[in-house]
Amino acid sequence: MDAKTASLKVAKAVRAGIAAMLLPVFFLYILLDKPDYKIMNAMSGVVVPAARLVGNGITWPVRALGTLGRNISERANVRRENAELRMKLDALIAAQTECMALLGENQRLEQALDMVRLLPKKSVMARIVFENSAFSSHTFILDKGENSAVATGQAVISKNGYLAGVVTQTGVEYAHVRGVTDVGANTPVRVAGSDVLGFLRGRGNADPVFEMFSDQEFSPTNGIMLLTSSVGGNLPDGIPIGRIKDASSGKSATVEAGAKTMSDAVVLIYK
Repeated sequence: MDAKTASLKVAKAVRAGIAAMLLPVFFLYILLDKPDYKIMNAMSGVVVPAARLVGNGITWPVRALGTLGRNISERANVRRENAELRMKLDALIAAQTECMALLGENQRLEQALDMVRLLPKKSVMARIVFENSAFSSHTFILDKGENSAVATGQAVISKNGYLAGVVTQTGVEYAHVRGVTDVGANTPVRVAGSDVLGFLRGRGNADPVFEMFSDQEFSPTNGIMLLTSSVGGNLPDGIPIGRIKDASSGKSATVEAGAKTMSDAVVLIYK
């Protein structure tokens, strides 16, 4: 479309607009000065639509502003509702987190209660006063000793019921313990729910290894629980130690020890 054609169309639109604005004036002139009902009836079909069109054009900004105001108000309401819903959601999440924390604490207490039920008639709760877990070592010292009937060879368990180590030396009011992950530890173990025996070899900071299976056809599987074995008479049977973590080699498997960093431990007095 060239400039001349465009200008003609604009001029035509302007003339139509002017005519539409003058028609209501002409209609009022006839109505007031020369009331001819035939002419009025004939023109009503043109004047009224033209007047409506002009009125719509004049009032469009007002209607547009009104629509914009309603949209702004609705958006503000939506934002307020979203903020309220977000607050409610945050409160629900906080409540859920608190419930999960309480559930975890309840499970921990149930485990502690089960451990107390399974303990021998005599046991000693002791505090760990020193721990050495550097490099290949994992040993610690307890604040209870011979005065509390603690003796060498006794099992030491964590508060969650897993074997933490074995007493290797005692004094009047202290005891040295070698942890199950210490490089010098070689603990006889049994696969839970079976008669398959083996040894758990400590590797210091690395995960201990379950090896030397009594059943050559046994294939270790991730997640299997290992328990202490009474073979050799050094430990009671059935104390949990940990679960197999990686059994990909087939001939041996790394184990995740159940006893973690502790501040207290329990010595089982079997002798």
